This record gives sequence, C-alpha cells and structure tokens, in this order.
Amino acid sequence: MGYEIKDAPNSAPQDSPHPEVVAEVLRQVKALGDNTKALYEEQARKVAEMKAFLDAADGKTSAVIEERFKKFAEDVTVRQEELDKKIAARIDQIEVALKRVPRSTGGGGQTEMDEAKQFFVAQRALSRKEIPAGGLPDDQVNLDEFQAYRRAFPAYLRRFDERAQRLTADQVKALSVGIDPDGGYLVTPAMSNRIITKLWENDPIRQLVAVETISTDALEMMVDVDEAACGWVGETESPTETATPQWKEQRIPVHEMYAEPRATQKLLEDSAIDVEAWLANKLGDKFGRVEGAAFVSGTGVKTPRGFLTYTNGTAWGQIEQVAMLHASAITTDGLINVKYSLIEQYLNRCTWLMNRLTVRDILKLKDGDGQYIWREGLTDAQPSMLLGLPLRMATSMPQVAANALSVALADWREAYTTVDRLGITTMRDPYTAKPWIKFYTRKRVGGAVTNFQAIKIGKVAAA
Repeated sequence: MGYEIKDAPNSAPQDSPHPEVVAEVLRQVKALGDNTKALYEEQARKVAEMKAFLDAADGKTSAVIEERFKKFAEDVTVRQEELDKKIAARIDQIEVALKRVPRSTGGGGQTEMDEAKQFFVAQRALSRKEIPAGGLPDDQVNLDEFQAYRRAFPAYLRRFDERAQRLTADQVKALSVGIDPDGGYLVTPAMSNRIITKLWENDPIRQLVAVETISTDALEMMVDVDEAACGWVGETESPTETATPQWKEQRIPVHEMYAEPRATQKLLEDSAIDVEAWLANKLGDKFGRVEGAAFVSGTGVKTPRGFLTYTNGTAWGQIEQVAMLHASAITTDGLINVKYSLIEQYLNRCTWLMNRLTVRDILKLKDGDGQYIWREGLTDAQPSMLLGLPLRMATSMPQVAANALSVALADWREAYTTVDRLGITTMRDPYTAKPWIKFYTRKRVGGAVTNFQAIKIGKVAAA
C-alpha cells in the first residue's frame, strides 16, 4: 500500500560525505516502514473479514449487521488516526536527522551555520557591538532569523516599497535583522562569499598575506624595528650606557570601495533571473579586480598601499629592488639574485609572485645543453616550484619591460597585511533617480607592507 517501505538499507554508502547522518536518516526511514507495515496488514485483514461477512449476509440487513459494520468503521478510523500519527512522528524525526547535514549555500563549501555566524558577526560589527574573540557560539546564532532574512533579501532587491505594501510584514521584519546603523541591509553571507571568491580569481594576494578584521576605521600596531646595543668590557672597567631599542608605530587605515549599479523598477519586478546572484557576480568581478590591483600598486591615497609603490632601499619603510641584469628578458642569474637578497629567516617561507606572461618567459629558459631549467609542477595540490620556492601568478604584476618591477618574492604573511572592516553593505535607493533603482554596495578595506625585511622586488634593467 501507499506508505509501505521495503528494503531500506541499514547503513550509509561509503562515499557519502556525512555517513553518520545518512545512516540515521535511513534508520528512520526503515523504522517508518516497519511501524506502518504491521498496521496496514492488520487493517487489510479487518477489511477482508468485513467483506466476507457482508458477502455471507447476501444483501440482507439486520441490527446485528449494522452494529458489526459500525464497529468496523470505528476500528478503521482509530487505526487510520494511529497510523497517521506514527507517520507524522517518523517524518518529523527524519527531518531532524536531515537538518544535521551541513548544507552548503554557495559559500565555498561552508555550512549554513557558518554563514549564519558570519552574518551575525557582521551585524555586531556594524552595530559597534563586541565580537567574542573565539567567534560566536552556536547558542548565540538564530538560524531561523538568518534563513528568513536570506529569503526576504531578493524580494527587497526587486521591489522594496513599504507604502505600496509590496513586501509582506514578515519580510520587512526579517530584513530588520540585517539592518545597519546607517539604514542599509547586510548582504547575506552566501552573496558575500561569492564576492570573496571573485577576489581570489585575478590575484592570489589574499591567500598569501596576513588578513586582519577590525571594527574601527584603522589598524594600529607597534613594530619592533631596532636592535639593542652591546659592547665588551674589561674586568676592572665600568660599563657605559648602551642604546635602547626603539619601537615604531604603524597605522593602516581602511578605504571605501563602492559600486552603484542601476536597474529599472519594471525590470526588477518582471525579471525571471536571480537578482541576488546577478548582482553578486557583477560586483564581485569589479571588486576583485580593483582590490587586487590596489594591493599590488595602490597609491595609499583613498586606496590600500601597494607593495610596488615603496621607495627603493634597505632602510625600514623602503623595499629593496634587486637588479635582474637584463633589459628585455628574465634571466636565471637575475632570479638567483632576488632569492638570495632575502635573509635566511624568511627565505624558506617565501613565494614568488609574477604575471603569467613572466612565468611563460621563465619556462622558456634553457641551459647550455638546450634543456629547460624549470618546469611547472604536475602533481595535484602541489604548487609549482622555482629555485625551490613556490610560485603564484598575479594578473596585476607588471610584464617584463625595461625598468619594470616584474618579480616579487616575499614571506607574504610577514611582509603584507590587509585590513577588512566587516560588512559588505547594500543600500537600495528607489527615490533619487526614478524610474531607476540604485544599489549602492560598498566595502571598506586597507592594506600596507608591515615588514620590509621580508620582501624583495626584482627590477628589470633599463634599456
């Protein structure tokens, strides 16, 4: 019959990503079948008995037959109610088991709980509330509120107009969970994560450097850049005062990056596309290219300070530019010069960074016997190695040309720090450019070199 479940397996498939959860679901499904099968069999037996009894009566009626039929009907009703209750209870148990499966919502493999935590951390930062050092515990994350907000956000992007009542009261209430002090709504973590993924497509800077997340407008740190003085003294001589090491203070401000795409109200109301995904992809692509370029060559005025913009030198606050020995090509000797200009403490943790066309030129280098001196790594999950150090490609690095700063080598986590001010915000403006709807999206980010010993730049020779 309708609810009977046969041959439910007792264990999860071996290739299941969450075998313990799948096994629990399968156990509940099997239990549902076991519990309902007996009830159905008993009910089928009662139906057969009643049919045989009525056949024997041969159409005759009597008080005995009517009473027997009434009891049968009552018995069927009671059993059906009991069956429905058992099915409902088992389905609830199956749903509970299913909810234990971490669900990715487009955020780079993150679970829904991870995304909800990011959402509420951003909400706290925008509201100037304290963020626990170890992150938000599960009991401080309202998953239901997060899910309601994420469902309401696309409707808000399409047609928010409270006076026209185009959003329901529940949707308006759900959106209030993500409102910031300035009146904008948080972008849901699923959208934010797609943007972050785009940030890594053009330049791998964020994957290499140190990343600090703050809730103020700048990161301030103390930098130990000096050394203590010492000397030799004889047995009967009095020691003299020696120099005390000095600290330096470094401040990395965050700068505002924005985008303001527009769409007509009619397009948003009638469009069949996923507005949230479309907006995320467009903004993510632009944000990624702009931010990646700034970490490499930004001036530090309204933008992060790029590592290629510092003065050539070996003093603190300067980055040494090592001669690459040739005006129009990369040479093996030039690469060796760059590598061994770094002190040993940083050398073994360094990564090369260069444009893919520079990598192409290096791949063409040959020894005296015509053999290529370097080949890219062919092993999965292992980076290409150049002179024993990993190599990454960055679109924003200059190509090989006279006087170009085409090669960078650094212990990037020591050398460069990016600073994120939590919360990508989107504010919808349906009033100032009617009939256009403006989506003002912004991000605040900073970046600067924080350890000048840990980075060297390879400079191509002048023509």
